[in-house]
Amino acid sequence: MVDELRRLLEFMRPAFSRRATYNWFVIVVVGLLLRSDTFGVSSIVRALSLTPQSYPCLVHFFHSAAWSAHGLMALWWQWLVGRDVGYGLGSRIVLIGDHTKTPKDGRKMPAVTTLHQDSETASKPSFFRGHHWGCIAMLVQACGKFFAMPLWATIQEGLATVADSDDASMPKTIRIVTMAQHVAKAMGRSAYLVLDAYFAAGSVFQAAAQLQHGDHNLVHILTRAKKNVVAYCPAPPKNKPKRGRPKKYGRKLRLIKLFDSKAHALQSAQALVYNRLEPVRYLALNLLWKPTKGILRFILVETSRGRMILISSDLTLDPTAALELYCRRVTIETLFDTLKNTMGAMAYHFWSRYLRHVSRRPKKNDQQHRISSNPKRTQNTLAAIEKFVNVQLLVLGVLQLIARAYPEQVKTKASCWLRTVNAYTPSEFVTRTALAKAIKTNLCGLAKDWITQLIHRRQEHDEDQGVDKQVA
Repeated sequence: MVDELRRLLEFMRPAFSRRATYNWFVIVVVGLLLRSDTFGVSSIVRALSLTPQSYPCLVHFFHSAAWSAHGLMALWWQWLVGRDVGYGLGSRIVLIGDHTKTPKDGRKMPAVTTLHQDSETASKPSFFRGHHWGCIAMLVQACGKFFAMPLWATIQEGLATVADSDDASMPKTIRIVTMAQHVAKAMGRSAYLVLDAYFAAGSVFQAAAQLQHGDHNLVHILTRAKKNVVAYCPAPPKNKPKRGRPKKYGRKLRLIKLFDSKAHALQSAQALVYNRLEPVRYLALNLLWKPTKGILRFILVETSRGRMILISSDLTLDPTAALELYCRRVTIETLFDTLKNTMGAMAYHFWSRYLRHVSRRPKKNDQQHRISSNPKRTQNTLAAIEKFVNVQLLVLGVLQLIARAYPEQVKTKASCWLRTVNAYTPSEFVTRTALAKAIKTNLCGLAKDWITQLIHRRQEHDEDQGVDKQVA
């Protein structure tokens, strides 16, 4: 397990233009694996028993211009391509995209905006201040267990207050598609992008159709439609041509009514619905959809959980395969839970002294303009936030790879009691416990590997303190 971690850290060396910055990256990764609390950067100092002088160096590391979150994650994608761990459907890998929100009360924290709470929990407020994140993950299978392996995360809202650019004004829905296209292109694989009903918009399918991979879309969209969705049959050709433009849209169909229609008989099949094999009924139709002005594949599915309508830009997608892919979209929700509660990735507090503070209780329809006396430094603070979260994504992905490759070794080394063992592949929590024990054994022993020696130097004294402070 430790050798696998060491090989990955060595593979990440080209992402850093300076050796000192790379050394701090290794310390950060090991510290995130060993820490027992989730209080940001200071927890790394406590986990590795570093000197107090290491704290400003760690803060400077995330603000450093010697590396970027995108450059680091691009190497992570190459590492996954070499391991060939992605779950595929035909020649395409399966990507999952979604949004998550985290409360942030910092008055000088960039990109903090007022967000609406979509949760149905009554104890949560309807609106709160925080960051809106967009994340792309890859579906991975290990001994029958499916999980979402994180690939990339960026802040989606509030960017116009930090940097005036075309990307800052891009809608959140299209931004997720652009991220997925960038990942698929970098990995050299075409992909299916599975999204929830929030992304059932014409602009999403149009954005996916702009980038081609050969004769097909680089990324095909699969999402769930709203219950009031309508589509049109192609207009039948006329025997005698008339003046004017020929009619494009034919008969209008309210798809939810087709479940009970006798004119469209649903077919029966067996499918995995949330890891449970059960009989389902389905109907696949290629129809015109006015938001895209083109033909999409509408799949009506009836399961024991109810009825739903799926939309796909792939006109040849098998209905049962589409249903199973959409049911596995829930793995990204598990990813968000692990990222927040197990890894503590959202416990960051980077703020900019150059940013004018705003009210914690903004008035209704009051667009507060975040004015910065030094926009470049404020943009650097925003980049530090994304770096912190993406390093956590990388650590979480490493734990998933180790759990997939060494399940028996992880269970033996962790030696932790579990009330219910529901899968052969261990969870991220058990894997981190096992890997942390192995790393602590090396730190407390006489191990001669370069990671242990690097941490020992930081624990004893900071000989290169003056040099390392220049990582920013």
